Amino acid sequence: MVREALQDRFLKTLAELGGSAGNGRLQTELGWQDDTYWRVQSALVDEGHIVKGRGRGGSVALAAGSPSPQPSPIEGPLHNP
Repeated sequence: MVREALQDRFLKTLAELGGSAGNGRLQTELGWQDDTYWRVQSALVDEGHIVKGRGRGGSVALAAGSPSPQPSPIEGPLHNP
């Protein structure tokens, strides 16, 4: 089982790269060894958080409806008293 922290870091980095990236570029950004990158990538594909794309070396993109790796901050009150 892939640790959740690695998955969160993968998703966060992919989001910072605009939601899609080539495998080579993403692996370089993460600074991970091949086995770590491919294990985490495979787990996220299997869980439906990312989808595989095309291109030389392959690519990945955030899946529609994929959970955000970080919660969005609330801006202002939810209602006016």
